[in-house]
Amino acid sequence: MPEMTHGSAAEQRADQSVSARFTRLMNASTSRWGVLTDPPLVALASSVFLLAFLAALGRDVGPAVARPLGALVLAPIAVALVVSVALRGARRAVVAWLARQPFPVENLNAVLNGLGEGLEVTFAGAVPEAAELNAELDKVHPDAFVTGGVEDARTLDIRIGVIDSKRNPAATNHQRYARVRELVERALVPLAERYPIQSVRVK
Repeated sequence: MPEMTHGSAAEQRADQSVSARFTRLMNASTSRWGVLTDPPLVALASSVFLLAFLAALGRDVGPAVARPLGALVLAPIAVALVVSVALRGARRAVVAWLARQPFPVENLNAVLNGLGEGLEVTFAGAVPEAAELNAELDKVHPDAFVTGGVEDARTLDIRIGVIDSKRNPAATNHQRYARVRELVERALVPLAERYPIQSVRVK
């Protein structure tokens, strides 16, 4: 049996850390275009075009106007289907990203399902001062900062800093996913060169 390489071990770990099958919501969270697959928004857009189509029929505007309006009723649904198909490979991309990180990023399922308010960062040894870590986090976004430690003295909590939108929660889901990636890539990975990180967990 061939010896498992570091790369394959990282890929296996990453593959096992997320859901075996992504739902529509999880796929949508990985892309800014995922909001176009959100059922309430698709239904709202279709209903607007439907009302315009019915109003046109009521005014007897003729087929030159009515037919394009009729086609627009189905346009949001068609767009949602196209985007959904395009995002079918989202899981592979997420697993590949997780495998590239020098430390495990755990419970990413929460972010992909529109949950998670913070990151729990556990260091392998020395722990940076909150001010030093905040300086790195501020490079990503001022709303991301250290909120304190936990019982384990080697662990710090970080606020992701994305506020849920009541009007457009689907867009918020992607913003949170993108923010987590940025915090890991731009703040935690460089920091890990000075303070090795054992794991990062969404909470």
